[in-house]
Amino acid sequence: MSNLRTKEIISFAKGLRKNWGSDPIKIAERFGLKIVFRPGNRLSAYTIKLDNYPTIISVSGCDDHVGRQVLCAHELGHALLHDSGVNRFEGTYRTIADDTEYEANLFAVALLFDENDFNISLSSMSNYVLKGILDYNLGFSSFT
Repeated sequence: MSNLRTKEIISFAKGLRKNWGSDPIKIAERFGLKIVFRPGNRLSAYTIKLDNYPTIISVSGCDDHVGRQVLCAHELGHALLHDSGVNRFEGTYRTIADDTEYEANLFAVALLFDENDFNISLSSMSNYVLKGILDYNLGFSSFT
């Protein structure tokens, strides 16, 4: 991933945060995205984007407010940054090197957290670090 794209994503997320706050659910609503919270005991989230239909962010297995924010921020990153189609993005350790997962994780961390809270710049964080921050705030070792 190019350093320019990294900086663009950070700037985009910080701009949203500055103008609209850091609540990914409210930001998604401003973009006309639909968020569905489903019951279930498996922690799961995905984004469905189809042409001529509203984008849907689906979250299940998370009753905790902070967890919902984290999952929605990550999926909002997919919704705003990636092409349309039926996309089920899964952030497993098999896909962690995938640019789309890195971008969604970077977007979520930049949206939800103040960069000054970290000892490292956002643009210097690897996907493992970004995913670790998100997972820690979910209270799980992995959210898929």
